[in-house]
Amino acid sequence: MSGNEAAIERRASGPFASLHFRDFRLFWIGLFISNVGTWMQMTATSWLLYDLTNSPLQLGLNGLFRAIPAIGLGLFGGAMADRYDRKRLMLITQITSMLLAFTLGFLAQTALIQVWHIYALTCLGAIVGTLDGPARQALYPSLVPVSILPNAIALNSLLWKGTALLGPSLAGIAISTVGTDGAFYANALSFLAVVVALLLMRTPASRAEAAGDFIEDLKEGVSYVLAQDVILAVMVMEAVSSVFGLDQAMLTIFARDILHAGASGLGFLQSARGLGAVIGSGVLISMGQSRSQGRILFLSAILYGASFALFGVSRSFLVSLTLLLLMGATDTVWAATRSVILQVQTPEALRGRVMGVFQLSNRGLHPLGQTETGLVVPLVGAREATVLGGLLVAGVTVLTALKVPGLPRFRWEVTQRAKIFDAANP
Repeated sequence: MSGNEAAIERRASGPFASLHFRDFRLFWIGLFISNVGTWMQMTATSWLLYDLTNSPLQLGLNGLFRAIPAIGLGLFGGAMADRYDRKRLMLITQITSMLLAFTLGFLAQTALIQVWHIYALTCLGAIVGTLDGPARQALYPSLVPVSILPNAIALNSLLWKGTALLGPSLAGIAISTVGTDGAFYANALSFLAVVVALLLMRTPASRAEAAGDFIEDLKEGVSYVLAQDVILAVMVMEAVSSVFGLDQAMLTIFARDILHAGASGLGFLQSARGLGAVIGSGVLISMGQSRSQGRILFLSAILYGASFALFGVSRSFLVSLTLLLLMGATDTVWAATRSVILQVQTPEALRGRVMGVFQLSNRGLHPLGQTETGLVVPLVGAREATVLGGLLVAGVTVLTALKVPGLPRFRWEVTQRAKIFDAANP
């Protein structure tokens, strides 16, 4: 760390401590803008696909085209993030994603869009995401000192969950006034914010000093995850939540067929979850650096599962909004604590590969939730599928805590003291 950065670290305090660091601030703002656009495109894609097909199954299949590349190439992307310049990788992925969004907007605007176009572009976007995700997550610890990392992760939780407050509402307005192409074009332009931020950042990206055999690198990353009980437990919880938690397809079905709220209602439902994310992030930020992440993770996961199950039986739009608010808050707290645990437990040399495994359990399996929705809803109904999903998430959380007691007892500051001791006493 440079002398200037050390001086900044001494002055940095309060709920926005990590924003004192220039490169983190640039990166955060760029990603915030980009994620608003991404939420717009996700909302518009689900609406357009359901409007074209009127089929929960075909809507859910779009998740399969997101999942297959992420599952098949997730570990590959993690290894790439450990071997090559992470900023350069992100520049390539962001520009490619921008071109894909423009293509989707053009097809929708010219009325040439077909279902297979959506599936194909979704698949290509997922392939790009397998490179982008691990590089993005592995880059964070190099932007702030480790003492401020929990604050950076708490602010980072706003980037995805919090932008759900703006993106879906803007998508609803765009769909109602301009059409789905407006949302796609807005997303394409939003990628420029990240490109500019990456070009302005001064922090050198970390990468391996000597690149060994690629397959051996992959095996090393997987072996490390399997050998660490706490990390493996986090991955399992993430995987179950990704498949059986709330997904865009389920929310679209509820908005149109159960709550009869239309496209604008879908935007408000999604934004309620986003507002909850803002509240959850605010709670985390206000709690400061020293807190029991393990207990918070356990409690927030239970509350998320319970509120999701109750959402399935709600018949009131207002009650559904309230439950989504709670889900957004608890999901954000849960996600942030998962990230703190993973980042703190992972050595820098393996960070990209561990984040690649995490992406497999998150971005890889989360789209399968849409496919699961498309398969289960016609069989048992949307309400029943939602209740079962919520109960499953809560049940697995309890079972994981019983099997890995170190997870609910995890404390960030205790782990940091242990690492300092080990470094001083090799």
